Amino acid sequence: EKTPSLFSSRLVNKAVYLFYGTKDCLIQECKDLDKKVELELDGERISLPNLEGIVVLNIGYWGGGCRLWEGMGDEPYPLSRHDDGLLEVVGVYGSFHCAQIQVKLANPVRLGQAHTVRLILKNSRMPMQVDGEPWAQGPCEVTITHKTHALMLYHLGEQTDDDDEDEDPSSDSDQDIPQDVSDNDKKA
Repeated sequence: EKTPSLFSSRLVNKAVYLFYGTKDCLIQECKDLDKKVELELDGERISLPNLEGIVVLNIGYWGGGCRLWEGMGDEPYPLSRHDDGLLEVVGVYGSFHCAQIQVKLANPVRLGQAHTVRLILKNSRMPMQVDGEPWAQGPCEVTITHKTHALMLYHLGEQTDDDDEDEDPSSDSDQDIPQDVSDNDKKA
């Protein structure tokens, strides 16, 4: 007989996220990022506002499905595309700001689009993550560019795995279409 672990409970899991999220809102370990980091987009230095985070994207979605670059305002920004070779760079003011962005109560700070993003970390230890893998990074220069593209297939059509296999395979709505997909999805 297995006894369920206390930490496998959804309620405990949500309580842990609440605790650490609240702690991050109050302590603000990453404040004054503008004094700790220099940002260059295609060789041009960008003046940073008083941020707590910088996010570098090459896809339209971030943080569980939030369309970070498009935001909710009427500002005329080009749409983000995974195949245009451009990286979108946005800033956030903290974890509470991230939560507001998720529920469309706030916009991120759009810093720009570029083919090459260069971050110069000046302080001793800074939290970073790439594709959800976190670490503490010492002083260094980080250069982010598109490296490769891969030709991928995606299914265009309304057929699901549960549908019968009896349908006509030559139907136009049931085709695999090549899609050029970028290999990068870097966040800093």
